[in-house]
Amino acid sequence: MLDVRVKAVSASEWATDIYVTGAYDGPNDIAANKDYRIEWQADGGRLLEKGSVTLVRSSGETIDQTWSSIITPEGRPDRVAAMFKKFPKAGERVTASIAPFQLKQNGMSYSWDGVVTRAGAEKPNKRGA
Repeated sequence: MLDVRVKAVSASEWATDIYVTGAYDGPNDIAANKDYRIEWQADGGRLLEKGSVTLVRSSGETIDQTWSSIITPEGRPDRVAAMFKKFPKAGERVTASIAPFQLKQNGMSYSWDGVVTRAGAEKPNKRGA
């Protein structure tokens, strides 16, 4: 189970904390990733997210990962709904490069630099980090 908190610390930077509960029995030698992609679609006062990435193990073996999630901003419902009024109807697409993962005891950290575009648009809207 994941509990994720994302906070905008500036117009182009987000701070993210991900808390994982339960037992993990997957690989612990992820060395890199490629083709990281997310698509966001507004749905009332929440974002529907679909994503995919190819994880690369230290052996060179790859693991394709896909996910979907529902992002619900904290705050008053009327303000949350207003946040999405200007969101593009076609959604937004995120492409990113991610720094190598740093594994320490029971934690992992990384940084990423990405571009957010309107779905189907050629020109980026803004940068995220």
